[in-house]
Amino acid sequence: MSAEQVTAEVGGIDFTGIAKVWKEAYLAGLEAGLRWQGENEYTAKSIMKQGILRSQQWLAFSKDYLDKSLEQIQAHQNENPFVALSRQVIQASYAVLEPVVNSAVDVCETTFKSYETTVSAPSRRHLLEINKKVMESVIPS
Repeated sequence: MSAEQVTAEVGGIDFTGIAKVWKEAYLAGLEAGLRWQGENEYTAKSIMKQGILRSQQWLAFSKDYLDKSLEQIQAHQNENPFVALSRQVIQASYAVLEPVVNSAVDVCETTFKSYETTVSAPSRRHLLEINKKVMESVIPS
């Protein structure tokens, strides 16, 4: 349908100006929404990273606390085998947990960075480009 046909059908009113304004508003809104999505992804990454860092801090605190508690108990009792066994279990547990928690920050950072560079940012960019092309073909400037 040409512009002349649309104008003729609605009684001589030209809607091309309104259509252009609508197109620009739509594309600006889409761009703002995609930018907001990127900011939300950054916020989610920061929250997850902070959670892992808090786990690291909690692990260090609890290890120190348990070590001090066992030392105090050991000071009051002579070579208690239960205390020695508890110390070994705690040390073995922390020996396994510390590398896992410490590497989790790097894994989280690498995963989010890879996602952003390979999936998220290109998808947003292509979505905006495709919408611009479609809108330009439907409502030429």
